[in-house]
Order: sequence, then structure tokens, then C-alpha cells
Amino acid sequence: MNMSKVFKSSLGIKYPTLRDHPLHSGLKWLEGKTYDDGAEGLWRIHDNLYDLRAFIDRHPGGRDWIQLTKGTDITEAFESHHLHSTPVEILKTFYVKKASKPRNFPFTFNEKGFYKTLKRRITEKVATLPKQPAIRSAYIADVMLVTYLCTYFLAVYLKSLVLGFISGICLALLAIIAHNFFHKKDNFRRYYFDLCMMSSKEWRISHVLSHHMYTNTISDMEISSLEPFLQYLPGEKNMLVRYGSWLYSPVIFAVLFFGHYIKTLISDYKNVSWTYILPFVPLVLTWCFLNQSTLCCLSFFFWIITVASIYFGIVGTNAAHHHPEIFHDGDSSRNPELDWGIFQLVAVMDRKDITGSHFLVLTNFGDHALHHLFPTIDHGLLEHLYPVFLETCKEFDLEWRLESQIELVKGQYMQLARMNCN
Repeated sequence: MNMSKVFKSSLGIKYPTLRDHPLHSGLKWLEGKTYDDGAEGLWRIHDNLYDLRAFIDRHPGGRDWIQLTKGTDITEAFESHHLHSTPVEILKTFYVKKASKPRNFPFTFNEKGFYKTLKRRITEKVATLPKQPAIRSAYIADVMLVTYLCTYFLAVYLKSLVLGFISGICLALLAIIAHNFFHKKDNFRRYYFDLCMMSSKEWRISHVLSHHMYTNTISDMEISSLEPFLQYLPGEKNMLVRYGSWLYSPVIFAVLFFGHYIKTLISDYKNVSWTYILPFVPLVLTWCFLNQSTLCCLSFFFWIITVASIYFGIVGTNAAHHHPEIFHDGDSSRNPELDWGIFQLVAVMDRKDITGSHFLVLTNFGDHALHHLFPTIDHGLLEHLYPVFLETCKEFDLEWRLESQIELVKGQYMQLARMNCN
């Protein structure tokens, strides 16, 4: 379905090439972005072009990120993923030339603007924080992995659907926790995400490079990949999409993991890696060692993955981005200078039910505003950054918006039904 006739960007962003491709895959999104960004086969940051191939040899921890983004504009990703000035200095050695055309994205990073001011202050604050909260995040992730596997084996051994349900919830929580780690340089905990049939490589594109950088715009893959069934941007929608989606959205969530796995296999079949077998490891082990029938093992595998998929879908779509009072492309920008940090604040609301709890923040996409502004900072550290964050918001006359979880759930359905731009 051609959505270009339905949704228009109020920020002046060009309608992305391949946005309506049937696969809606991260690789297709990058292919279209390569065509649109004018990076000439290099890496674009602001109005300069760089050749970062040699950078990989010096900093192998960032190899995946650099290889994925060749030929694209990585301005927003570069600014939000590097707190210190050192990468800026290193970057100068890889400069090639000025870009030949203006950026496709309108966001600014002025030194005296909100985001750069906040970034300098956050950088100073992070240097003084203890490491213990980040260590605790890793501990919670590992404990959740063990809990998932134990409940999985017990569910199959005892043939208990209830334990299978609990195992599915644990798997969904594990996937959300793993999200904390795939924003960072390569590490093994990012692969916990692959256990639920969701490719961490694919999500590094659709979530990190797309959703986080261009939140709630026509360039946000987490918006476009649900279309035409769930249409969160304001525009012309028929009655089925506006109100029928309230009923059929759980069905979409139920097949989210399986559909994502199939889509990723099709789009990236030339580069299938060992991570693609991870979701099936518990299935194979239970079949080999628990003396249960193939049908029993398969049934519990599908039950657990489906439960996890529904839970993840519900939490993910209500993770503070969809409410009529939240900016969605088509609405007025509310941000004349288009400062990227201010843009992030108008595209998110935080949940007062979650903020303040390390476990709830880590397992429910919590502290969302700060996480979007500084995605590489561990979730366990974010609560320590609020004094600096709120002080800077006050200085720039900006509002940090908090709502209850139930209000954001209701708001998500109101947003699906909304056609008029704000």
C-alpha cells in the first residue's frame, strides 16, 4: 500500500525511498536511506563526508555500526552515541570533503542549544557516577535468562501451560532488558534479544538507527513497519484502521516475533549467522533430554514465543510514544529551531508508575526521555541524571511530561483513531 499519499512530513523530511517496500526490513530501510542521504558511498556527519573504513581497524568494537551505516547520514547517531569530544577529534583524520547537497533531516545541534548544553552537563555528571547500577543491570539480565530457561524446561517437563505463560513473560522481559545492551558497542548480552526470534542486528537498524534518531516521523521504522494495519501518524484513515485496530492489534502482537523472524530471514538470507538458531536451542534441548513427544515440545515452543510476543508488543507500543498530545509527523513541530533534543522531548512521555525503579525501568522501556537523549548510557544510571536534566529543561523552558501507564494505554488507541494534525 502506498502510504505516501496518506502521510506527509511536517518537518520537511523527504518521503523515504523504499518506505513502502513489502518487507519493511532494516536492510531495505538502509538501502533507501543510502539513496536519499547524499553521502556518496561515504559516511555523512552534518555537512561533511568521512571515510570510516580505517576506523574499524582501530576500534573493532564499533565494526557492526560502521559497516551498517556506510553511505548514509549518521549525524543524529554520532551526536547521541558519543558523549565525549574525543571521537570528534578522531573524526577529523577521516575527513574527505564537503557534502554536495543539503541534509535530508532538519534537526540541529547548536552548541548553545538545549541538546548540546545538556550533553556537556550529562557528560560531566556521568564521570562521577558509580559503576554499581550498570553492573546490577547486567546481573538482572543474566538472572532473567536463567529464569526463562528454568521455567521453559519446567513447563515442558510438567506440561504446564501456566508455567509456559510465565516463561513467555520472562522471555519478553529478557528481550526488553537486552535492548539496554544492543545500544552499546558489541557485547554478548545483546544476543539475549535473539532468543525471542528477534534479530538484534535488524533491531539495531529499525530501533537504534531509525526509531531513536527520527522518532515518530515518516523515517521511523517502528511506525512504518506496522502499516497499513496500525497507523499512528495523523492522516486519512478508514474506519477499520481507526477503530478495528483496537480489536485486531493483539493478533498482530501475537505474530510479531514469528513474522519478524521470517521477514529477517528473507531479507538477509545471504548473511544468515549463528544467532538465527538461538530461539530454537530450548526447543531442541527439551526434545533431546525431557523424553517428551515432538508435538509436546513444539506446542510449548509456540505457546511460549506467542505469549512473549504479545507481552512485548503491548509494552512496546505503550512505551511512551503514542498519545494525541505527543508529536507525530504531520503535527506542528513545536520546536522552531528543530533542536534534536527538544524534538525528542515532544515525541515522548514518561510513565510515573515506572520511573524510580531500576527493575521496572529496565524491563519496561522506562526513563524513556533520558534514554532517547543518551541511548548508550545504562538504564541503571539514568535515575542519577534527573537533577541535571530537569535543571536544563527549566533553563530552556521545556516540560518533562509524565503520565500514568493506563493513560498512555488509552492514548495509544486515541492516537490510532486520530486523523487531524495538531
